[in-house]
Amino acid sequence: MDGLPFDPLTATASSLSQLLATGRLTSVELVDILLAQIDRHNRKGRQLRAIISVAPRYHLFAVARRLDDERKAGLLRGPLHGVPIVLQDNILTDPLSTFLDTTVGSYAFVGAKPKASSAPIVDRLLARGLVVLAKTNLSELCGLKSTTMRPGWSAVGGQSLSPFVARRREKGVLIWEHAAAGGAGAGAASAVAAGFAPLALASDTVGSTTTPANRAALYGLKPTVGAAPMDGVWALSRSFDTLAALAKSAEDLVALADALLEPEREDSVLDGVPRAAPRFAVKRRWKGLRVGFVDPAVWKPRGDLARCNADAQKYMVNMYEMAIAKIRDHGAAVSYPVQAPSPEGFRSGGLGSFEVVAYHEFRRTAADFFAHLDSTNSNVRNLAALIQFNADHADIELPAAAPDQDDLITAFGTNTPAPVVAHNRDTLRRLGGAEGIDLVCDYYGVDILAAPGDSALCDLAAAAGYPLATAPLGALRANSRPFGLALTGRAHSEAQLLHFLTAWESLFPASQRCAPPPLDSVPVPMPAGPDARAPAPDPPVIRVILREWDMRDFRQSSDALAEWLNARWRKSGYALSPEAVYEILKANGRVAFRGLGDESGGAFAR
Repeated sequence: MDGLPFDPLTATASSLSQLLATGRLTSVELVDILLAQIDRHNRKGRQLRAIISVAPRYHLFAVARRLDDERKAGLLRGPLHGVPIVLQDNILTDPLSTFLDTTVGSYAFVGAKPKASSAPIVDRLLARGLVVLAKTNLSELCGLKSTTMRPGWSAVGGQSLSPFVARRREKGVLIWEHAAAGGAGAGAASAVAAGFAPLALASDTVGSTTTPANRAALYGLKPTVGAAPMDGVWALSRSFDTLAALAKSAEDLVALADALLEPEREDSVLDGVPRAAPRFAVKRRWKGLRVGFVDPAVWKPRGDLARCNADAQKYMVNMYEMAIAKIRDHGAAVSYPVQAPSPEGFRSGGLGSFEVVAYHEFRRTAADFFAHLDSTNSNVRNLAALIQFNADHADIELPAAAPDQDDLITAFGTNTPAPVVAHNRDTLRRLGGAEGIDLVCDYYGVDILAAPGDSALCDLAAAAGYPLATAPLGALRANSRPFGLALTGRAHSEAQLLHFLTAWESLFPASQRCAPPPLDSVPVPMPAGPDARAPAPDPPVIRVILREWDMRDFRQSSDALAEWLNARWRKSGYALSPEAVYEILKANGRVAFRGLGDESGGAFAR
């Protein structure tokens, strides 16, 4: 980008670390540039709504300045020292130390305070010198709220969108197909792809973060269940959920995986700074890798992910087979096609096995999360109170975009006998593991199983509790929506998966990875609001703003009031910025939230 030392859309954590190491960039400057990118295109510009909340500038600059001073003194906390990261808003952050709330996308959790501190993974990232910049949008409650809710939508954050594919309007109707990144982790994937931060950490149940990673041209890693600390993380299931890392580069993923998976050691601290030895390494050669590729004619995109025309399907298959030939030519031992059990075998009459286990475990995981909270502004302390809060605040929690909470009510009311749950869990582990991934790897003599990124390989890996990774491959010609590969292996095979990803990057470098078009160049089919730098309103206008707010129902959305006033005053040429309206309401004691009115929500502003 003109005038900047790097392009936020393409810069990787590794390239930024190099700029920091050579003194061509400081962490303070880096934070400032990323905050400007968020300001331009999260609520304004492209209106991606990938971010729910951003830490205050003064706090971020103080943290970045301290890390810059440590760098000058030769004290580095790790390979990602001074590099920003965003966290999905179901990872508990202490607002007293990070100045970030944890909402899980629900107004019930706005202002919640933890009993102790942030989730252990947050403390680990901070100790390694990362800057926790912001919290990302997600499917509210990680998707377990409504069966009709679009992936990436939450009451607090609104609808997160892909920076690659803009929604379009046809005959007055907004068309969302391909515009939403897909999965609960859509906000995290969009944030990294849009240059809001080079790294993200989210949670994944059954492809909820790896699917958005595939559709955002990102490298992703969901480790073996239980390998990453999940304390203080809102999760659906102990059997399936784990944290997942997202990055634009495989090398970045290696560095982040060290922080995510490396156990703390008492002898790893020197002068108060952790010095954990890297557990994983960047390996660019294919020698030693044994990979089995499934048949793409069998492992087709799942459900609504399959909505591509025949030409697009053929193009993705051609790229898939081109990649197979390329890595075989570079020394990998390739088996193609390999047969693997279909995830359809995971269904056991009525509810699927995943749902039987997840609904049963969700009540316990939710209780664990509530136990980490000291208080909430809403006084919601359990699932029953959460359901009641949603019903009592239907105007903001159950708008037209997500008008019910049927999934949450079903999960809360489910009381499946423990033996049935255990049978389903054991069945999933057996079909996904011993009779699934393990069997395929043994039969074909491979270490890694690869499939098209939109296929159900994530179901197979989740059933077993095994790791899953993603690698970018290309983009559809019609709309530039990315696609890639999904990869899995045996339990705790993260090192082999990262070997594949870093070798893959040697054939498909980060510089050739498809990036979104310049965000300013893509028209958005709805008004973004007047210019944010409009002069402050005069006192008579302020009185009108307050009067209309008090007399009319704008569903607590200051942006809705701004749009209504601007529509009234359009002929006069006078216009108000949404920011100005929000600040006036806040300064005069009104409770208001930022966000456009089309999904009855938007990013929550502190």
